[in-house]
Amino acid sequence: MAKLVIHDTEGTREIHLGKHNPIGRLPKDGISILDPLVSKEHCLIFLDPAGNYVLRDLGSRNGTLANGQRIWSDVILKKGDRITIGESSCIFVSLETEEPISNREDETLLMIRGQTGTWSEGDRFLPEGEIRNEKTLRLDYEKLRIAHDLQRDIGIELEIDRIFTRILDRTFELLTCDRAAILMADESGKMTIRAFKVGNRNDKLIISSTLVKCVQKEKVGIISADALSDERFKDTKSILLQRTRSSMAVPILYEKELLGIMIIDSASAVRAYSEKDLILFGNIARQTAQLIKISEMAEKISVEAVTLEKFQRLLSPDLAERVVSGELKVEKGGQSRFATVLFADMCGFTSMCENMEAMEVLSLLNEYFEVMAEVGFRYEGTVDKFVGDMIMLVWGAPVAHPDDPVRAVCAALDMQEALREYNEIRVVRGEPEIRMGIGINTGKLVAGYIGSNRTMSYSVVGDPVNIASRLCDIAGPGQILISEDTYVEISERFEVVELTTVHVKGKSKPIKVYDVIRAKK
Repeated sequence: MAKLVIHDTEGTREIHLGKHNPIGRLPKDGISILDPLVSKEHCLIFLDPAGNYVLRDLGSRNGTLANGQRIWSDVILKKGDRITIGESSCIFVSLETEEPISNREDETLLMIRGQTGTWSEGDRFLPEGEIRNEKTLRLDYEKLRIAHDLQRDIGIELEIDRIFTRILDRTFELLTCDRAAILMADESGKMTIRAFKVGNRNDKLIISSTLVKCVQKEKVGIISADALSDERFKDTKSILLQRTRSSMAVPILYEKELLGIMIIDSASAVRAYSEKDLILFGNIARQTAQLIKISEMAEKISVEAVTLEKFQRLLSPDLAERVVSGELKVEKGGQSRFATVLFADMCGFTSMCENMEAMEVLSLLNEYFEVMAEVGFRYEGTVDKFVGDMIMLVWGAPVAHPDDPVRAVCAALDMQEALREYNEIRVVRGEPEIRMGIGINTGKLVAGYIGSNRTMSYSVVGDPVNIASRLCDIAGPGQILISEDTYVEISERFEVVELTTVHVKGKSKPIKVYDVIRAKK
């Protein structure tokens, strides 16, 4: 058995997986993720004959990522694997056995904090000149070797759940224990179990709340020596239930910040842990704290990289790459270009927003522009600007193709289709549908950087831009209106209907307008 933990626009939820689990925006009898970048049938998780859960992309528009890498063939999923679908992320969790975790309140607990003066000489690491016992030397070496291997083993790992798994595996090698757990603090400071390991799969991990509270308060490592033989443990429910004889807990501290707690215990060994063990366990906790921070930093960098990528994509991938490579110089001035300009504008946007909060309007625009920009980039267009609820795209500047007018019209048809798909999501969410009109014109214009020495943006200016904007203004819901100049370039590829002529500001004669219906078969 397994489950999928999904983080999307609906929040966080868990879905238990069956043998066949299609995932998409509106899949049939599958897992639905209401994300405009998710295809209707995006990917599939299924159980193969060997009992493995396998991830398969179903030819989705934006691809499926496993642990940050786009997949092109079937991938066998492992516990903790991260699946990215559009703007949504999922964690694959294997449930081979029922999670042996429970929490119990207890009132008393005998604890030894750090050095007590009762430890024998053999319980501490002796200076090299004081070592007289070869057995002690060998035991010390073995423990230090395992600790060194732990650091080497997890040194390059950045996935926090995998780090925790490796830490617990090594802890079982390093110290005598039947159970081990890592607790992490949430935003309120409450400790919850993030990872665990038990020696016996039928055993239950029962966390002592008293022990946790004490470590939280004092932020020091704690050893309990022989819990069952001490009268002060008679009312401690968690100790009695799992018959704990020895336990040890250490704080996961980064500078003065308590990130979590590591706990181990033994049901068989009396006085199982020494001060030396506490030192080693504390060192592991310190390494864990550093790894947690490194993982958080890596995640932050990853998020910032995605944000940067999106920002660059708004400037168009072609433009961004050429600017970074130095092929295009960031300087004021312009070039004469033969280009095609597209304007897309929501119909009735002002009235739609009258009863919406500002944040709702912003969220709507961001989702809408993301969908529209994705289509434009698919045909290698450049996003010139966003103005209110209008998006302007250009083909032919700064990168030109011989079929730029055709690309623009193909993009317009796909934008209307993408909007229909996006509206399906809005209807499911109980939100009103959006309608859009598009205007397209082709001609000679001036393209270049406009602005000051501190802030410049790439844009196009000229009569072709004004005409495209005017066509967008008169386009009704679902319409794609093109000028005669664009029609001449695309007439053999698309079915159109000639409309009445239109007067455009700055032009003495009216211009012919055509409504694009569909691509010719």
